[in-house]
Amino acid sequence: MKKHFFYFFLLVLLCSLIGGCNNHPFKSTKPVTFTMWHVYGSQTNSPMTRFVEEFNKTVGKEQGILVNVTSISNSTAIHFPLVAAAKGLPGAGSLPELFVSYPKTALEIGPENLGNWDEFFTKAELDEYVPSFLEEGTFDGKLIIFPISKSTSALFINATIFDKFAEETDISYDDLTTWEGMFKAAHEYYKWSGGKAFFKYDDWLHYSMINTASFGGTFFIDEKVNFDDIHFQKLWKMLAKSAIAGEVCLLDGYSTTALMTGEAVCGIESTASILYFKDEVTFADNTKMPLELNILPVPYFENATPLAIQRGTGLMMTKGDASKRQARATFAKWITKAENNVPFSIATGYLPVKKAAYQKLLANKNASYEDEKAAKLYKIIPDIYEKYQFYIPPYFDGYGELEKRFCEEQNILFKKYKQVQYKHINSDVLADTMFNEFRKAMEMN
Repeated sequence: MKKHFFYFFLLVLLCSLIGGCNNHPFKSTKPVTFTMWHVYGSQTNSPMTRFVEEFNKTVGKEQGILVNVTSISNSTAIHFPLVAAAKGLPGAGSLPELFVSYPKTALEIGPENLGNWDEFFTKAELDEYVPSFLEEGTFDGKLIIFPISKSTSALFINATIFDKFAEETDISYDDLTTWEGMFKAAHEYYKWSGGKAFFKYDDWLHYSMINTASFGGTFFIDEKVNFDDIHFQKLWKMLAKSAIAGEVCLLDGYSTTALMTGEAVCGIESTASILYFKDEVTFADNTKMPLELNILPVPYFENATPLAIQRGTGLMMTKGDASKRQARATFAKWITKAENNVPFSIATGYLPVKKAAYQKLLANKNASYEDEKAAKLYKIIPDIYEKYQFYIPPYFDGYGELEKRFCEEQNILFKKYKQVQYKHINSDVLADTMFNEFRKAMEMN
């Protein structure tokens, strides 16, 4: 009997020793696998996918976790398939277990339907992150959107064209620091180029929303655009007059595309756009020119507070199995470690999310830039953080749809009034007419 007990004891001890060697809760013969959709780069050259592969080969392999990237999109296009999948619309497919998107996506899916990251982070761990980055992803006291990188907007300039234009006119880079100077430059460029547009804004709602706030105005009231705000009226009419004169690029799509095809000289867009600039501009007639890219902070109005938008997607996860949610948190912690997050942020045109890494990057310490464009981008980042205040969009239910309608209705209106037959009308009178028409279009339904 004693002998049997002794062997039993040895067996139990051996099992406990084997179990003790496995300090990772996921380690097993079959890894914990989850699907992921993201927006960082193309299908063939994606910084995020490269980092996911590195995670899978190292920490993932050690702990029995496998991240499976099943879709790569862009930050605009990813919203609609995610919402369709969450709502179970026909042909939408399944919602990925981990995905990257904006707060407007979380609101449409419903924060209550998404996992809470707080469950897997201690207070000390969360204190390492930039507070405003966490704040943007918090709904009803729960961290629904986990920050892995953040961005702001910048002014990207085709210096190959602009420098020649500046040499032959009285316009300089200094003019591009304010909106008054931007509109002046746009007017001069239209004349100098023989009728070409000067600049494009990726999101026209941002132009109106941020600059209204910079004057101390109120852009939203009861989750609707406040058309009675005098600051909004003034800055919108300035834009309208420039647009109908042909000085503003009204093409659909991103500013990057407009610059890469020569349809605009300047574009205001996310710092993450740095990923998509090539080394050549290809014009409609298929002729090419080298692209020398310069980058400046976003313009602001004179006598207004300089504001820059805080933007950037974050990680969201579905609910479901606790072990899968914890595995996703393991990946989130890994991608936001300084040694991973700084090179990932530089590779994607974003900013790291932990305070220590964030300060290190702003000071340009230990930063390795992949090319000259990235180096120029990160050179202006400290200027933005020193001079500008950050504006977090007041996301609410329906914000995404409002943003979409605002941009679409404005573009329709500008294209309509850009026609030659309207050019003989006084521009101030025409701007008033357009503003009232825009207001009616937005207030319908």
